[in-house]
Amino acid sequence: MVPTIFIKGTPTMSLQYEIPLFVKVQFSGSGRVWKLQEHFPWKELSIDKGVVQQLYQNDYLYHNASLEVETKVGDGLEALNSEALLALVEKLNGRVQAKTKTKTDFERQKCKKSKIDDKQRGLIRSWRRSYGHMEND
Repeated sequence: MVPTIFIKGTPTMSLQYEIPLFVKVQFSGSGRVWKLQEHFPWKELSIDKGVVQQLYQNDYLYHNASLEVETKVGDGLEALNSEALLALVEKLNGRVQAKTKTKTDFERQKCKKSKIDDKQRGLIRSWRRSYGHMEND
């Protein structure tokens, strides 16, 4: 369990590495100036977790769910419900079927299905890492 931090009587979210971070106070770092409410893609920039933690603890960075939605950070899968995830898998598998020549190739390259939303998101992300080129062709 992660402890909740209270500032002036208002609970704030503790640092979660898997949730996008945004700039709370403008600062310079990684060879540029980070502006207020700008997405801070620390993983893509290979910034050490310790540095990110210091920036978060010193109120330079924060989590903001509304900014996450507005700026469309990530792959958009979190916003999809069960039906939309299933429709996406069907669409992906339709493209795989059109591009594969044998049933064996299709079975090997298709995106697997799950009834558990988080697992399905993971399966789609895994498929995209391996066969994402098929989605955009």
